[in-house]
Amino acid sequence: MSTTASARPSFDYIPGLDGLRACAVLLVLVAHLGFSTAIPGGFGVTVFFFISGLLITRLLLAEHAQNGRIAVGRFYVRRLFRLYPALLVAVALAALTFSAAGGIMGWGKVFSALFYYANYYGIYVHFGQGRDGFDPFSILWSLAVEEQYYLVFPFVCVALLAGTADLRRFSWVLAGSVVLVLAWRVIVHHYGNSGGGTSDYIYMATDTRIDSILYGAWLALILANDTQKHWRRFSASHVVQAVCLLLLQASFVVRHPGFDDTLCYSLQGLALMPLITAICFTASATPLTRVLETKPMRRIGGWSYSLYLYHPIAIVLAEIWWGPGSLGPQRIGWHAFPAFALTAVLLSFVLAVSSYNFVEKPFLRWRRRFGAHVVDN
Repeated sequence: MSTTASARPSFDYIPGLDGLRACAVLLVLVAHLGFSTAIPGGFGVTVFFFISGLLITRLLLAEHAQNGRIAVGRFYVRRLFRLYPALLVAVALAALTFSAAGGIMGWGKVFSALFYYANYYGIYVHFGQGRDGFDPFSILWSLAVEEQYYLVFPFVCVALLAGTADLRRFSWVLAGSVVLVLAWRVIVHHYGNSGGGTSDYIYMATDTRIDSILYGAWLALILANDTQKHWRRFSASHVVQAVCLLLLQASFVVRHPGFDDTLCYSLQGLALMPLITAICFTASATPLTRVLETKPMRRIGGWSYSLYLYHPIAIVLAEIWWGPGSLGPQRIGWHAFPAFALTAVLLSFVLAVSSYNFVEKPFLRWRRRFGAHVVDN
């Protein structure tokens, strides 16, 4: 397995990204088992956002380079076949599981999941009604952010790639966009919002978190420009990588509302740009890249969407049997927590692998018919 993928826009499979997806979903899973104060599960979501922005932008640029246009309708059909089959099954199972655990279900919650506005539903209506434990719908806010973003972004690509297809202009537009989102977060933090907690709003709202996707898209544009060799050389520097790791560490350990709500997400996005470049598009991080490209990591990365959807259902089932372990080992008791955690993890993988093989894979050929370049891991 090659440790260096092509930096130019292409349909080539990048195995290191699947390894990074595996790390991201495992961070989220462990945090949701009751370790959210120690494990940065939110950073796992940020990594998902970043990878999505990088990969989708890279594919759209490759499509434009190959065909001279972007077929927006076919893009949405591919997204539908990719996301909706597993989402439908997960929402049905989540509703049944949450009701069985004593939660109060309503059509508003279901519709928010199916029509991708769960983030604003969670902010203004709130999840978890009726039970003292995990709500399997609560994690769908991040999927809503992505899909709201992709309602607009393909049209932005079409507009900015029209005519001379000036990639540098496109890159500057994305750079300006991340600055504007940071400025908006500062405003929201300072003045608050009309409903819900300000920090919750900033964490889940598309208008305040969209830059986590835009940083990935910006990286795809940098790598598509003539300056990409200079950027790769910059990212391959171990000094630059060390500084980026320090920035990430600062984003985890600094605990101040003003920082957490504003600069934190920007620092994480900026730090990920050179680090992911180094991992996937240079040979400077070869030992780490090889670990991420191992078959187990690529497998988990391939299951990451299903794991993300189904692990909350597995946690609720484990809570039915063992108690509310997702609230922390102290709540359920250290004697019962290992059994709770093992049950939740095993069920997460059983449900995810079953969904991947019996729900998602049958739709691969339909995605390919509409232009998808997918690898069956």
